[in-house]
Amino acid sequence: GLNLINTTNLSYFDASQKGELFRLKAIFLASLRRTSKSNQAYCHSVQICPSHTKSWISWGGLCSSLGAMTEKQAEHAVKTTGSENTKESRAASTKKVAQYLAQAMGCFLEAVQIDPSEKSRIHLPKCLWMLTKDGLAPGVLCQTLESRGAKLPPWVWLPWIPQLLTGLCRLEGRAIRALLTRIVKAHPQAAYYSLRAFYLERRDVERAKGGNVPTGQHMGSVAYAEELMSTLRRSHASLWSSLEAILEELIVKFRPSYEEELLATISALLERAESHAEKQSLPDKKRIEDEEAMVASWSKTLSRIAAKFFKDTENTSTSNRRDERVKKTVEFKRKYKAEFEQDFKVNSGDGQQNGASSDSKPQFRLNQYISKLQLWKQKLEAQVSRTPSSLPLVESSHSLAMYVGDIPDLWPGSCDTRYSSGSDRNPEDDDPNSRSQSSTSSSATIARKAAQNAALVASNAAAREGVGGEYGGGSAAIEIPGQYCPNSCASADIKPCPELHAHLVKFEPFVQVLRRNDQLVRRCGMVGSDGRTYRFLLQFAIPYWTRTDERTAQTSYVLDKFLRQNMVSARNYLSIQPTAAIPVAQRLRMTPDPESRLGLDEVLRRACTEEELCKPETFFLDEITKQLDQIVSTETPEKDKSKTEKEVRLKVYQQICDSVVDNRMLIRFLQRVFESPEAEFLFRRALSVQLAANSLLQYVFSVAERTPQRFVILQNNARVMSPDFRVSYSNQGFIEALGHQVPFRMTPNIETALGEHHIQGIFIRSMAMIAGAVKQHREEFDPILRLLMRDDILAWYSKSLAKTDSKTQELERQLIERVSKNVYTLQSRFAECAPSIKTSGDFLTSVPLDSRVSELVKAATDPEKLCMMPASYHAWL
Repeated sequence: GLNLINTTNLSYFDASQKGELFRLKAIFLASLRRTSKSNQAYCHSVQICPSHTKSWISWGGLCSSLGAMTEKQAEHAVKTTGSENTKESRAASTKKVAQYLAQAMGCFLEAVQIDPSEKSRIHLPKCLWMLTKDGLAPGVLCQTLESRGAKLPPWVWLPWIPQLLTGLCRLEGRAIRALLTRIVKAHPQAAYYSLRAFYLERRDVERAKGGNVPTGQHMGSVAYAEELMSTLRRSHASLWSSLEAILEELIVKFRPSYEEELLATISALLERAESHAEKQSLPDKKRIEDEEAMVASWSKTLSRIAAKFFKDTENTSTSNRRDERVKKTVEFKRKYKAEFEQDFKVNSGDGQQNGASSDSKPQFRLNQYISKLQLWKQKLEAQVSRTPSSLPLVESSHSLAMYVGDIPDLWPGSCDTRYSSGSDRNPEDDDPNSRSQSSTSSSATIARKAAQNAALVASNAAAREGVGGEYGGGSAAIEIPGQYCPNSCASADIKPCPELHAHLVKFEPFVQVLRRNDQLVRRCGMVGSDGRTYRFLLQFAIPYWTRTDERTAQTSYVLDKFLRQNMVSARNYLSIQPTAAIPVAQRLRMTPDPESRLGLDEVLRRACTEEELCKPETFFLDEITKQLDQIVSTETPEKDKSKTEKEVRLKVYQQICDSVVDNRMLIRFLQRVFESPEAEFLFRRALSVQLAANSLLQYVFSVAERTPQRFVILQNNARVMSPDFRVSYSNQGFIEALGHQVPFRMTPNIETALGEHHIQGIFIRSMAMIAGAVKQHREEFDPILRLLMRDDILAWYSKSLAKTDSKTQELERQLIERVSKNVYTLQSRFAECAPSIKTSGDFLTSVPLDSRVSELVKAATDPEKLCMMPASYHAWL
């Protein structure tokens, strides 16, 4: 190939073709390990045709590979030569690696500036990951991003806003702030929700560490976030005030009652206790000690719960809203405080002191705690169940009920404030005589004049609101949340058009109160300018959960892009749609919740109500405990105990599947929904494809907690949603191995609903094709996974106690090796599920291409593995 290019007469080609020939020459030279000549060939290519995007991308790939090779050589030299001159050599190698990566970053950013297509923008995460190689102080990589990143259109960074926000806590905060400033000015509603929640979270962390901080002395991330919020407030004043007013109403007026908060807390504690009791079903001295330690821990937790809900506080506020809240607080304490303290032997005066005093000896056994928690759960459920299923919005929030959005009739580009200045108008356009030749109709002239006047009014309003921002900065109308990537995904992943987005017209007059995960949540409807009603669930969740859902949406967004670019998956119309997660405050988020939503727990609940079935999880635990007490004693060997426990669990599991829970509940429910066999068949086929993608992600990311509440499908399009899609880590921070757990949820009802022909056909095939598409884009996916897994493991380590910027940077340096190993594990799992030809020596074997996927399906449907899952998993459903 190199000889062919060297002997080619270039006079017959134009500049773009000559640039491509030199790019091919550089690739051949790099393959022959002539890196210096390859570098020269790339230089010639971009000199001949500076707008040739492929040359810039390939050149960036060469520079990044040289940086990786230099880093490996430095590590090998340190291992072989010992500790002599280690600091000097390491500093020199770090500087050389940073220079190579800075050149690579410059090439990638130049390619995006020339052609911001999907193939160029896929390298932006790699540029963000390169910043980790800049050392202990901002260096050449941060300078390159700050200088060259400012030349890119702001919309190219929209899918990576969560990573940009977390970058404010690191050394590259100054460069990231410059990028986010341009995004805030150009696309305020794409960044507003995440930026607001991030600012409130970091401000709370700062206050928790050092109390009230004087102005100008904030830690880096808080100062940057506060500056960005001020920029948004100045640039889009009317939009900011409208959004703040709406979110304030959502936070205050839709806050759950004290009974609902206590019920959610008791339910979570009861779930942990029952899970631990299930593990302690066998009599053993060590397990009894573990039980005592867990009970002591729960005693402290109950003390903190009592202090949180029942501690006496002084209220000096005189506002009507505060007075109403105080009255509810007094009534709640009068009703539950004395009984709670008496039942659990706790004192709400000071939770920490009481927790310390309870360290001596637990006052209850584990089963006593579980029975008391169950009684309190029943009591609170009886109280909470009195809440109406639908509440008038005007009673909850009068301002939201009266809200009416004034939506201008805009067209693509009308809010582009770069072209909205009225000074560019031609005065001759206002003269009807100047267009007499083109149109002799007076009505047409009047219509044209009216259209131009309307356009001028819209553009001037856009200029005032956007203050010179980029495309989309002008409209003060509030958009329906979740319409920007990565929360939405389309076949044409191009520059967003805010003028064509659905805008908020009004709120639905009623708020629905729904039961989800043993707690009541509110669902409000937003009527859009496109005539549709968008329903969102207001959920109170810790920041770690919200950030996890954001990363899940990013993963789905990237995978869908890979599926579109892969020939096999594109021909089979495979697609993965992200589930939006919109942070509202530190502990409040909005998630889409359409009326066609169907959770597997709802199917079980309806079946239990109609057929008057007993709770299968209670029956499962009681039967296991009863039979093990009869068979196993403390003198039984440990090996025999494990074997006996597995046999008993399998026996009880088979009993539930045969006589308690019918494996056709889900399919009967779907048959009642669809009117014809054709519609049912198409739904089951589409569900098989969507579930294949979801199951692959469950296995790869070790997402084990797919309880019935988290298995959600949409009845109108068979889309499988991914609520609470969280990675399972071991105590050391590594992704957990499969072990005795099932790789993904394929319980009897789901298996029956899909059908054997769909499972053995399109389900296994789709799983293998998706894995093959990911394997094909392994190099592009690697830096994306590193960014996602770095943020995820940092959030997992600090979910109970958020850390300052310096502590976060120190923790990141400690965890960087675990991130690399976790990414290697993920890539290996994707690769093993991809279709591959098995060989034995020089001969092909008869093993199917998708044999690994078939093995996973067999493991997921194996009764011996299903019976070992926790009772809350409902493996029989």
